[in-house]
Amino acid sequence: MDKVISFISNPAFLPWFILCGVVVFERFWQLPARLDPLAFIRFLALRMAQRVCPAASTSTSKTQLWISGSLASFMLVMPLILILAIFREFVHYPELFDACILYLSIQFSSHIQRFQQIRRALAAGKKKLSKELLAPMVLRETSMLSDIGISKAAIEALVLRFHYQSLVCLFLFIVIGPITALTYRLCFELHLVWNTKVPAYREFGKPAAKLCSMFQWIPVRLNALLSIFLSKGFMIFAYLKVNRLAKRWFETNGAILLRAHHFAFNINLSGAVYYQESKVRRIKFIGKEEPTVQFMPNAIALINRVLIVNLLLLLLTCLIINILRLTW
Repeated sequence: MDKVISFISNPAFLPWFILCGVVVFERFWQLPARLDPLAFIRFLALRMAQRVCPAASTSTSKTQLWISGSLASFMLVMPLILILAIFREFVHYPELFDACILYLSIQFSSHIQRFQQIRRALAAGKKKLSKELLAPMVLRETSMLSDIGISKAAIEALVLRFHYQSLVCLFLFIVIGPITALTYRLCFELHLVWNTKVPAYREFGKPAAKLCSMFQWIPVRLNALLSIFLSKGFMIFAYLKVNRLAKRWFETNGAILLRAHHFAFNINLSGAVYYQESKVRRIKFIGKEEPTVQFMPNAIALINRVLIVNLLLLLLTCLIINILRLTW
């Protein structure tokens, strides 16, 4: 027993054991919405925007909006992060504190449950119910979507949120630390509230969006490749030969993920969407078939495989980091 405890508490493995324990716990016990601190952050972000973000019709310059968005992000995130970072230095069990921070940061399993509810509603022919269930997961208009449109939007939302809300946080937790993972998740929540696709937040929300994109840059690209490899094996080299990972250096993370999963699933993804009755054209990735309701379980299967392999790769990352620390 002492050897087991000594092995688990080894600095090279302890962060990984914390991560695995939190991932399993979060999958089976999601934090109720009324107790979720992130919901309070979203409420504060909305109220902050109402106070400091001018109406879209005003003549405020883009620079002023960008500065306002930067200051609003700083005021909402940094005080909380500083308090938690200082508090962590005084807690008796910092590992337990880290586990709590990671648990708050990777809240994602509720989206899997909602995705399954959408699938069951579509399979039962309850189109109106499936649209109502989809609406909280996406920013786009859902009222005019067909059955295929609903399933495609649900798959896209599930894939993007899985990478943004789960995998990026796991990567940051192991490579940099729990405080960084929480900092990213808070910035991501601000980005969701001040989404730049909404005209009123087009400039105001850019600082939070840019910061999120910086955090996501490496893990999104690594996991996009992993998703292709786990679905298509060595056909990943054919994909990279034709498409490359990104069409250009500053291509959006969302476009990279949707292109990769279009190839992994071999289905149609992306395309034009409506945001507040304004049509936004996106590049449509053409696959072999449409993403029907029968295909939706495949999306769940892939993200589960990606998660398991991610955990193994993060274990290897822990070992590499520990070796580098010892050599330095």
